[in-house]
Amino acid sequence: MPIPDELKQQIGKPLGKIPSGVFILTANHDGQASAMLASWVQQAAFDPPAISVAIAKDRPIGRLVRASSLFAISVIAEHDKALMKRYARGVKEGEDPFAGMQTRTTPAGMTVLADALAWLEARVIHTCDFGGDHELIIGQVTAGVMMHEGHSFVHQRGNGFHY
Repeated sequence: MPIPDELKQQIGKPLGKIPSGVFILTANHDGQASAMLASWVQQAAFDPPAISVAIAKDRPIGRLVRASSLFAISVIAEHDKALMKRYARGVKEGEDPFAGMQTRTTPAGMTVLADALAWLEARVIHTCDFGGDHELIIGQVTAGVMMHEGHSFVHQRGNGFHY
């Protein structure tokens, strides 16, 4: 059901005030790799350690995550606009998502960005399709490394109906 314009105007700015981070979600399966800028990533549990990530249903990376049941998150450092801009426009299907980037490989074979503040590797334990334009993926964290000291990149959107 479409959201009425009046409601969008009423809740758009307050919804945009919910802070989100800047992360690079990566996945690979059967020789295909993909990466995307993800802002809706959150710790979801202590035991087992788990994170959630929301992925728009039309993103090609979603197929790779579902097929492999694995994904990784590179945590972008505060004010690192170079990494943010590299992935902000998305990566076209078939394009090398890591061209020109320094990378590392996680224990399960996921690619992460060497210039990131930290990375987490996760195994999918639940996928939630709640009828919206995104699906929520819950992953149990199986590995992670803090690569640099500092704070993570956090931002607030001007409007909750746009990234």
